[in-house]
Amino acid sequence: MDVPPQRPPKPRPRLGLAIGLIVLGIALGILSFVMVTLPLLRLVKEAPTLATPGSVTLHLNKGLYKVFEPTGTVTNAVAPIHAADVKVSGPSGGTPVSDTDPNENITRGNRRYASAAAFRVSTPGDYTVRVGGAHGQALIVRSLADAVRSRVGWVAAIPIGGLFFLIGLVLLIVGIVRRSRAKRAAFSGEPPPA
Repeated sequence: MDVPPQRPPKPRPRLGLAIGLIVLGIALGILSFVMVTLPLLRLVKEAPTLATPGSVTLHLNKGLYKVFEPTGTVTNAVAPIHAADVKVSGPSGGTPVSDTDPNENITRGNRRYASAAAFRVSTPGDYTVRVGGAHGQALIVRSLADAVRSRVGWVAAIPIGGLFFLIGLVLLIVGIVRRSRAKRAAFSGEPPPA
């Protein structure tokens, strides 16, 4: 009696590979998220507050910096800061300042700030920022969008970590289903599924 040749079972995803990809995906995702958010939180938390009119000297790296003003209400109006009120001087002399839309907002404690003026630093060094105008206060912070762009590698790693996690999860599910079918086939005396 001839026995028909059986096809060898399909290679199963290895449990170690699936779990390794899941762990790698989670670790990469968490590390990337931390490497993006912690500098941004530190950036806002450690932003120097400047009493206006006044000046401050800061060591700045390359990038776009913004002067943030407190946002007011009708009953608590705040005199706006304009580019003409801000003078920036650094290693290479004066730095041009421009008005910005109040599209970036920072909340520190119970105070909200909106971007008012911006300047670009092309040479790292010590810069003196003078803000004139009405009495009040201002924050000088690197633009949040610019800071995120400087972390673009870590931002890109977040979805890569998610992809590793999903691939590992799919391999784990496929492996569990195939192992389950093979066990059922072994108990029933049937050949293992192909």
